[in-house]
Amino acid sequence: MIRAYLDTNIFLIYLEEEISNSKIVISIAEDGLFIPVVSFHTFKEITHNLKSRKSKDLASWMQIFIWSIKNLTIIQKKDIDQLDGKFIDLVDDKDDLPHICSYFAGKCDYFVTTNLRLTQMKIKSQVNFITPKKLVEKFKLKSIDTKNEI
Repeated sequence: MIRAYLDTNIFLIYLEEEISNSKIVISIAEDGLFIPVVSFHTFKEITHNLKSRKSKDLASWMQIFIWSIKNLTIIQKKDIDQLDGKFIDLVDDKDDLPHICSYFAGKCDYFVTTNLRLTQMKIKSQVNFITPKKLVEKFKLKSIDTKNEI
């Protein structure tokens, strides 16, 4: 079964957009069509983002929601720390490094993101970056043309 690392922005778009490919990605994860992978770092970023921009309650709800996704794999800090030094020269922004390490630790087939900057780093030759739209289309489902999702 396909294993896909879901970047933090997938969950933020899920909350912000009424209709999006990110919503479809999370929906098909809930349906068990692929194994979703996130890291402890994902929870940290979502909590920080939502607490500062929205509310503490929404941040808590999102954490519980993510935990409830079928077949979810969570990459722990110790697993990320083991790989940390291996990719540091290939990632421009150190905040992205835990996500890259989680992709490898989770033995993922895809790294689902809308972060164009991330997909242009040196690591792109070793990571199979894919947009939410492209992942939806891989499952032969109808995608949506949106401005926030490349």
